[in-house]
Amino acid sequence: MRLPCLTPVVAAAWLLACATAAHGEELEIKPFALANEVVCRVNTEAVSKGHVEERMEEIVAKLREWKRQVEAAGQWNDELEKEYDKMYVPAFRDALRRVVRERLMLQYARNDPQIKMDDRLFEKRMKDTLERLKSQGLLGPKGFTVAEVEKRVRENILLDIFKWGQFGTVLDQPTKPEIRRYYQDNITRFHRPAGVKVRIIRIDTILTNKLTGQKTVRKNARELADRLREDAVSFSGSFAEMAKQHSDDEETKARGGLIQTDPKDPFLDPESYNPLLANVLRPMKVGECSPVFEFGKSGYAFVWLEARREAGPAPLEGDLHEEISRTLWEQKRRKQEDQWFRKALGKALVEHVVDQVSKPIPMGFFFEDEEPKKDETTPPQPGKAGAEGAPKGR
Repeated sequence: MRLPCLTPVVAAAWLLACATAAHGEELEIKPFALANEVVCRVNTEAVSKGHVEERMEEIVAKLREWKRQVEAAGQWNDELEKEYDKMYVPAFRDALRRVVRERLMLQYARNDPQIKMDDRLFEKRMKDTLERLKSQGLLGPKGFTVAEVEKRVRENILLDIFKWGQFGTVLDQPTKPEIRRYYQDNITRFHRPAGVKVRIIRIDTILTNKLTGQKTVRKNARELADRLREDAVSFSGSFAEMAKQHSDDEETKARGGLIQTDPKDPFLDPESYNPLLANVLRPMKVGECSPVFEFGKSGYAFVWLEARREAGPAPLEGDLHEEISRTLWEQKRRKQEDQWFRKALGKALVEHVVDQVSKPIPMGFFFEDEEPKKDETTPPQPGKAGAEGAPKGR
């Protein structure tokens, strides 16, 4: 089972998630632990403004730091406040949509007797998460408690089990015709520029001792380069193996001399990479080894042209095939999740809270691509709003 990975930023956001009503205690509304105003209720579960802000990840921190610096300079004004709100409010609403969806899924997961916690998986995830947070200084008096970590890890596992059980089963894997059709419909997205696949062996005239940093002059650099080039041509030696053994270019020798600017693509544009190398490669045929040439001011080199590639769409194979398959599978999974979410919302009580007054959140708020109905109320604001809808308490 593949579980979501907690990066440092996301770990902090997720692990600060506040307490919810435990299974069997649904009748009592329990606000989240953060000392913050309640902005939403999902059935009997209260959602604080702070909880939503955590799902905004770095946006809130960046906005507040920007405001702090401008205020410190005495330059903050109503116009900047409006600009602040233009960036804050949409991000808050997006985060609120994710929070409501997540809380509904967790409520269903806790009430599903078929969903069981895997104790071994939980112990492993707890151990990994605790070690990671400890190394980041996020555990202890100035960070999270073990109870907070345990709660969030359990929720992550429950969410994952619920999603994998409800959406995107093996039967929903994309078929070959579907993958081919997607490829043809989006062919321009898979365009690749012309390029060459080339390997290099570089022999430097000045060598640096890795331990002492002392520099020495190699007087026979040209002769060594000529001899290695002759071995590669006359004795059909493996260019890649020779590069690993003899090249002074530490970056390329580990790849058998392969010059690679994109880790996912072994082909490169020599003109943009190095004009000197481009001049050497221009008259060469595939499979040829170049003469030895001066490479920069401190060495010699020769290259082997392994392949040329014409500009055009990448073939539907390998990584591209897998990428399209994952994309289509995710689209199917997301569609199923949206259908479930719509039904769950229809059965749930999801309210927006403003000044401790609750009102239902319209369905259209959670599905932005749909036209709102005329009787739908204004989408939720992140707290008490003034004339411009500015959030309260930032």
